[in-house]
Amino acid sequence: MHESPLHPGLVSAGRPPQARRRFRAALPALVALLAFGALAAAPRALRPPRDPAVLKALLDAGPHAGDCSQCHTAHADEQPDAYPNALVGPNDNALCEHCHATDWAGGSFGGDALYRGTGHGSSTAMIWPGPDPPMRIEPDAATKCLNCHDPHGWTDALGAIPELGLQREEKLCLTCHDGSPASTDIASALHLPYRHPTADYTGRHSGPLESQPTDFGVSPVNNRHAECEDCHDPHVSRADAGPLGNEASKLTLGASRVLVSNGVAGSRPLYTFVPGSDTLTTPDAEYQLCFKCHSSWTTQPAGQTDLALALNPANPSIHPVEDTGRNPMISVAAFAPGWTASSITRCGDCHGADFGSVLGPHGSVNQFLLRRPSPASADPRTMGSNELCFLCHSYDVYANPASPASVRAASRWNAPTVENGHAEHVGSEQVPCWACHVTHGSSTLPYLMVTGRSPGLLAYTSDATGGSCTTSCHVTETYRVNYAR
Repeated sequence: MHESPLHPGLVSAGRPPQARRRFRAALPALVALLAFGALAAAPRALRPPRDPAVLKALLDAGPHAGDCSQCHTAHADEQPDAYPNALVGPNDNALCEHCHATDWAGGSFGGDALYRGTGHGSSTAMIWPGPDPPMRIEPDAATKCLNCHDPHGWTDALGAIPELGLQREEKLCLTCHDGSPASTDIASALHLPYRHPTADYTGRHSGPLESQPTDFGVSPVNNRHAECEDCHDPHVSRADAGPLGNEASKLTLGASRVLVSNGVAGSRPLYTFVPGSDTLTTPDAEYQLCFKCHSSWTTQPAGQTDLALALNPANPSIHPVEDTGRNPMISVAAFAPGWTASSITRCGDCHGADFGSVLGPHGSVNQFLLRRPSPASADPRTMGSNELCFLCHSYDVYANPASPASVRAASRWNAPTVENGHAEHVGSEQVPCWACHVTHGSSTLPYLMVTGRSPGLLAYTSDATGGSCTTSCHVTETYRVNYAR
């Protein structure tokens, strides 16, 4: 007989034809033994027994269909040093990697070296906690492939679970990422009023090899979805100390993304899809991940902003996501601590959980999945210092008319050259930022100005020393700036 290349002395799948025939003849008994855990001295996981016919049907319909001798030997009872469950080697990841030896062949497993660098592949807390299926109890259960996959397959109410998972889609991840054993509670965030629709749909995500705009589009068939795998690769992602600039967090390493080559303001960029297996192409930025769903690379729902157009650095004004802003001379005193005119804004700086330490746009109590409230309304109201804009922009400069004149002067459109500027409009006249400004970028106006809102601007012009505005509240007025643009 041929020896196992992993464990010499044990029969491998490379046995001669006559041995294969003997093995296949023994399959019914072997399947029964495996299904009911009857092999002696088997330190096994606490798994309920399964009907041999069901187990074989799962095998035949799954990716491991065919020869059981890839993993098992029918003659374990004849070998005093046989491995439990009639396996051809120890029940560890090396057994899986004997066949899963080609990096990225399935679209998401980049090899053992990458996996060992993840929390899934290195943390002693990485043990399936149950209850469905029941928790694993082996003393060496941590970091095993078997914590998320059953090599024979598993079923739920909908039938066989894809990718041999123990649970379907987000249920697999949230079994651990509900605060225990993982330290983050993503499950709670995904049940907040505003969230990515991770738990809202089933069956739209076709797997890690999705690469076409239609895979994420609303037409011709509605495939809009946001499964955990769309942003995270559990075999590759890892924690980092905090990314710099607009680069993507390593928590999203191994996820596919969309690069842009921008043209003139207002024009649709050229798009390049980058698969998750490409972890080297630069730039590797957070916004590229968002562009899979939130740009004209795919077909978006009616009314949704095309972020690739809005954030184009060629626009007259942008929030500085792809590049630094178009207003480099603005005073550093106009910003909240930690922000300057050269800062880069990440999508997650505005969109994400409004509580705790959970990172990323999983869910929020605020509309548009925002970290702080920011109503999309021009209706008069008193803005609070806890609102979204003031995470980056100074509340005392832009919204507090009682702050010292020296503080308010950090805005060009404030005293002393403007009698009623930002601070008075926002703090006294109850004009919210949204009445005059867009959020992501403008392809036509500077300073993120916007016309057509009510109440709001009807017309706006600017020059090096000032400008003029016509609003629904007053006739055309001119102004001069506090300091050079």
